[in-house]
Order: sequence, then C-alpha cells, then structure tokens
Amino acid sequence: MLFKTLAYLLLIIIILSKPDATFQYAYEGLYQWAAKMVPTLFPFMMISSIMVYSGADLELGHMLSHVLKKIYKYSSYGLYAIFMGFFCGFPMGAKVVSELYEKGKISKLEADTLLTFCNNIGPAYFMGIVIPILHECGYHNTLPFVFGMYGIPAVYGIVMGHQYATKTPPDTTAANENSTISDTPQLSVAAALKKSCVDNTQSLIVLGGYITFANAFRILLDFMPLSANNKNILSSFLEIIGGVQAIYTTTLLPPWKVFWIMTALCFGGISCILQTSSFLEKSGLSISHYLKHKLVTTLISAVYYFVITGLL
Repeated sequence: MLFKTLAYLLLIIIILSKPDATFQYAYEGLYQWAAKMVPTLFPFMMISSIMVYSGADLELGHMLSHVLKKIYKYSSYGLYAIFMGFFCGFPMGAKVVSELYEKGKISKLEADTLLTFCNNIGPAYFMGIVIPILHECGYHNTLPFVFGMYGIPAVYGIVMGHQYATKTPPDTTAANENSTISDTPQLSVAAALKKSCVDNTQSLIVLGGYITFANAFRILLDFMPLSANNKNILSSFLEIIGGVQAIYTTTLLPPWKVFWIMTALCFGGISCILQTSSFLEKSGLSISHYLKHKLVTTLISAVYYFVITGLL
C-alpha cells in the first residue's frame, strides 16, 4: 500500500512539474475522442445495441452461419459478435461480447474465446489512415498488411473455435439459443433506441475519459532519457490514434516505421485496453484473459511484419 501511495504522489509531482505539457497531451486525447471516436464509433454502438435489444442479432447470426458455421465453431450469437468486432472496429468487439454475455445469450466460455480475436482496429480507420501511410512508405501492395491486421486474428479465431467446440457438447449451443429466445423479452424499436442511446452515451463518456487519461501520461516519456524516435514509438503503445502519426513523423527508415505502426495497431495501446476493461468489468469477464491472448496475437503479428517489411 505504501508503494502505491508513493507512486501516486510521484505521478502528481510529475504532472505539476510540467503542467503545460500535460495539458497539451490531455487536450490531444480529448480532441481525438471528440473529433474521431465519437462520430465514427457512436453510430455502430447504437446499431449494435438496438440489434441486441430487439433480437436482430440472432437473425444476422443465422444468416452468417450459412457461410461461416463450418469454419467458426461458435453459436449464431458468437458469429454476430465476430462480424461486429471485425467490421465495426475496436472496442466494438469487446462491447458486443460483453452485452451478449450479460444478457445470457452466450456462455462465459464462448465469451472468453471470442475475446481472444474479435476486438481489433476498425477497417474504416485502417483504410483511411494506415493504407495511405503504407503507400507513402513505398508499400503499394497492401494485401499482406491487410492479412496481418485481420487475417491473423481470423485464423487465431478458427483455432480457438475448435478448442471451444471440443469443450461444448454439440446440442448445447442450439438449446441455449432457443432458451434465450423464449426467456428474453424483445424491446420495441422505440424502447431499444432510447435504451441504446442512454447506455452508449454513458459508455462513450467513459471511453473519452480513458483516452484523455492515457494520453496525458505521455508526459512520463518526457522524463525518460530516450531519443525522440523511441519516445514516439512508446507513445503509440499508450494511445494508438495519435501514436500512428507520431511514428510516421519519426526519422526512422520506412520499413521500421511500418513495422512499429502495424505492431502497435495489433496491440491497440494501453488506452484501448482500458476501454476494453470498462466493458468487460461491467459484465464480469476477465481482462487478464483478454490481455494474455492480445499479447500472443501481437507477438505473432510482429514476427509476420518483421518478415514482410524486409527487415529480416
């Protein structure tokens, strides 16, 4: 307890020693939240919640099962979570899985398994921000990088899905889905819209707090005897949105820029982990389990990017 107290006091002293720099870092985090996260993430959060509350999540899961069921050994609700996690972007994967588990639509085992791979950077951000950077760095064939960002987690999910299937009796999934349909009252569109708006507005405020908090503590890097390049790299592992631009502005050679950008994107940053924890804590799911597998997939991706960027 004494060590924690001293650590907190040290953080306060560090902030007070450079209040202007801390303010600037916190402001940048707040701006990123208001200008980039709210307009891009909030519509997806609303749609996802409305689907969960109205029962449309199961319908979409059934549609996806015709294509994915032989590959991914999950329930229809699980397939819905995979779809939202990959196509709507971080932290939608964690949010959807948490909501499904909280409402009893998936088991804890399935929720933990889904979290190992379906919480990734969104394709809209990747195509709009990362691909132009890849082109500027001389990598015009972006398909290998797209595979590294989404293909590696997808393959990891297949492997984890087979492990999940061996622990789950074949008839259990269908029985759970039928039980959920009969036991869970479906809200009207108006009621689902109102509840979704209230819940997601609260969630967005919490996410904004985490982003601002994580960004403010970039001030710690100013006290480290590191080069500007190394500080920019480390800042990307604190907060990824500003971190990508920070790496791009370094004097590193293009292959090293791309390697660190892609590796940091796979990890997501401390800020993203804090955002994920806010959803998992609410539903009682384990953040340590999520973090363990996130580190594994990040390590696999880092080795992959080390090879395809030509650094090997």
